[in-house]
Amino acid sequence: MMSPLFFMSRGGPWILALAVIADFVIGDSERLPHPVRLIGRAVSFFELYFRRIGAPQLLQGALFALLITGVAWLAVYLVLDLLGQISKAAYWLASTVFVYYSVSLRCLADEAAAVRAALGERGLDAGRARVSRIVGRDTAGLDETGVIMAAIESVAENMVDGVISPFFYAAVGGPAFSMCYKAVSTLDSMIGYKNSLYSMFGRWAARMDDVANYIPARLSVLLIAAASSVLGYASCKDVLRVVAADGRMHESPNSGLPEAAFAASLGVRLSGPASYGGRYADRPFINSSGRAAGIGDIGRAVRLLYLGSILFFALWLFIGFFLCR
Repeated sequence: MMSPLFFMSRGGPWILALAVIADFVIGDSERLPHPVRLIGRAVSFFELYFRRIGAPQLLQGALFALLITGVAWLAVYLVLDLLGQISKAAYWLASTVFVYYSVSLRCLADEAAAVRAALGERGLDAGRARVSRIVGRDTAGLDETGVIMAAIESVAENMVDGVISPFFYAAVGGPAFSMCYKAVSTLDSMIGYKNSLYSMFGRWAARMDDVANYIPARLSVLLIAAASSVLGYASCKDVLRVVAADGRMHESPNSGLPEAAFAASLGVRLSGPASYGGRYADRPFINSSGRAAGIGDIGRAVRLLYLGSILFFALWLFIGFFLCR
């Protein structure tokens, strides 16, 4: 009997493992077609049409978010179902590709490393320009420490959004669920803003993202704490202590948790005041007793990202391969 959980089903662990290997080897090539870019184009194209619906903006946004995520799930499900009837090999290949596209570990690590290289080799302006690719804050006025902090915070937050959550949903519900999650994440990144344009229209998308990341964000804390201990950065106890104290300082119910875990692991302070779209945000520091982050901390953060993610992959695959046969 087929297990309702993908990582326990026949072929599921192999598909997940192959997808992770592909991400390690290939990364996120901008030359390859990407379903997430297609989702982004759909969000941009259909937003105008849903805003014309004769209903309150909150309802418009809810219908819009449900349609985008529902279609993302259904499209992948139907494609895989059709391929499964034609060829088992085609089903395996397509499933692997969809999961590969949903996980962005190599891409995230490469972007952080690129910030470090730009800052160290070409100076502050180059570092600002490079970090602007992966953060939403204004970067023109950042000093060197600010650029480094922004890069580390991006690694921490995107470890959940780009690695833990998509793999979690792939393991639980298969490729269709992982791409549905990517649709949720894409919607949040495009319309989940608290401004006059999206405060109502994008509220449903933002809440969907909060709910989708709730469990993975909390799992990430345990993974980061374990990886920190293995790497000799900070003990699990110290990491969990800082997370308990500062993890809820962030306005997001999820993002502050991995940020606090990274801050504690690296012994640095993160977050703090920032500017978004020209608007000043007086955010508190996370792990305020930590030292100022240095350029070497970006590399340490990437190692923490890799080991924490590998521990997560290994756990699911171990259960799927060896404990559920």
